[in-house]
Amino acid sequence: MTQQRGEREVRTALAKVWRDSQPRVLERLATLERISENLRSGVLDEKGREDALIAAHKLSGALGMFGFNEASACAAEIEALLAQMPLPERTTLAQLTERLRGLLEKAKTSHTAHLENRGS
Repeated sequence: MTQQRGEREVRTALAKVWRDSQPRVLERLATLERISENLRSGVLDEKGREDALIAAHKLSGALGMFGFNEASACAAEIEALLAQMPLPERTTLAQLTERLRGLLEKAKTSHTAHLENRGS
């Protein structure tokens, strides 16, 4: 097996892992959207904040692993905001969550091309 063929197979496998991880990524995004909405309506509990903090952390790491650096940085920024006490201004969190959704939609539609061309 040539090195080029091996690298192509790795990128193809990584693209499959990305596709398979979509449900978890979307669940974590939904958690962030819920906390943003709860913060907006003034109904916020510590458990929800902790769940969102964990979701943002996991998203940041996973998105970085797949090479979606901008989305990873956005999730890390959300994580940092959620770690603050008192909680951040609701519009800031809402804007970042909306931005993350847009970046994930973009990643979702271009994942195969992005991952399969990574490192080429």
